[in-house]
Amino acid sequence: MSTKLRRRRNFKKRFFLYVLFLAVVVCGAFFLNTFSVSKGPLFISPLGKVNVDLNKVRKALIDKNISFSTVSLSDYSYLIILQNNEQIRISESKDIVKQITSLQRILNQLTIEGKSFKSIDFRFTEPIISF
Repeated sequence: MSTKLRRRRNFKKRFFLYVLFLAVVVCGAFFLNTFSVSKGPLFISPLGKVNVDLNKVRKALIDKNISFSTVSLSDYSYLIILQNNEQIRISESKDIVKQITSLQRILNQLTIEGKSFKSIDFRFTEPIISF
């Protein structure tokens, strides 16, 4: 074999090993990020986030024995209409179950005091009650 042919083979081997090494590093970094570093879900729901979250809000309301007419998503918050046309706004970015637990406590307190309200807004640090 000539030296030119050997150099060409050596170059091809080194190039192949270099590309293989890069592929292994990229795949390793991808799987490391996907399975251990990222905290997001590994799979995307075919139902979409809005339907899943609306069902979560409805379930939490039913679990806390709060009767409601409708639950909808508007302006990055959930709008809950109760049976007496009272409006509740729950933040999308905060824990839904905690907000509904607070709502249950507020509704119990207002029932004990005999007060009716127009709306309760949980989007801020403290709930805002409009009478």
